[in-house]
Amino acid sequence: MSLKLKKILVPIDFSETGMLALEHAAFMARLMKADLHMLHVMPVSEYYFEIPEPIMRIENHDTLNKIVEQKLNEAAEDVYKNYGIRPSTSSARGQVGQEVITIVNEQLFDLVVMGTHGAKGFEELFIGSNAHKVVTLAPCPVLTVQTHATHLGFKNIVLPIDRSQHSREKVDEAVDLASAYAAKIHIIGLLESNEASEYDKLQIVLDQVEHAVQKAGVPFSRNTIEGSNLAIEALKYGHRVNADLIVIMTDHESEMTGIFLGPKAKQIVNHSKIPVLSIKPREGKYSGIDLGGSYTAY
Repeated sequence: MSLKLKKILVPIDFSETGMLALEHAAFMARLMKADLHMLHVMPVSEYYFEIPEPIMRIENHDTLNKIVEQKLNEAAEDVYKNYGIRPSTSSARGQVGQEVITIVNEQLFDLVVMGTHGAKGFEELFIGSNAHKVVTLAPCPVLTVQTHATHLGFKNIVLPIDRSQHSREKVDEAVDLASAYAAKIHIIGLLESNEASEYDKLQIVLDQVEHAVQKAGVPFSRNTIEGSNLAIEALKYGHRVNADLIVIMTDHESEMTGIFLGPKAKQIVNHSKIPVLSIKPREGKYSGIDLGGSYTAY
């Protein structure tokens, strides 16, 4: 499955991170000639914490709706001035994650771009942020952005590959982005420290991935990393190669599927200082890429 972008959704809360996500989405929409839609979700509460500041109590929801509409229009106008595209806008009331998932399913968006502040401790393990809920439940890829990711565009893309069932399903998406952005793909094989005996098998997988990337005419590098925490090792490697994007599966390095985001994917989304593109595993099972560059099912 290739990453064909026609409709991009940006959930926007007017925070610094949210506005940065909008910049990334607008840059991508212009490059891909895609439609851009901005969504603001208002919490179900008589208190409103986000706009305007300081915290205020809103008893007349019509007033709040007008404030939100004005802020959305201002942000959309800035996008038009800076990128030459006119985003559509809408607002909703409810839980952010659920409202984002609803509109994605109803309007069939191809990508969600949203800011994340990360999460720590108990929240990181069990609850997660709105971004984590969207990454886990959205049927389309999700690009998460933290405040560090001020550089727009991608020139160095990290593509972690392991021996898990779905790991190789993201190769097409990485190749499509690299082609669009004239970027280099950094293929890294990930191997647990106690799996040294699997090294040769992993190299066969990497040969297949390398062949697919090379066939697409995308520049690349290739390395293998061993470690006890492969999520952290992948992030360290991204820093070493000056990466500006990492592409992962939502259940990357995890047997957990469905409602929960895999633990290593969660670590990467939480702690990455560069944007993370999370790809949901496909329906059905795939063994990966054959030497011709196509996927083979089992």
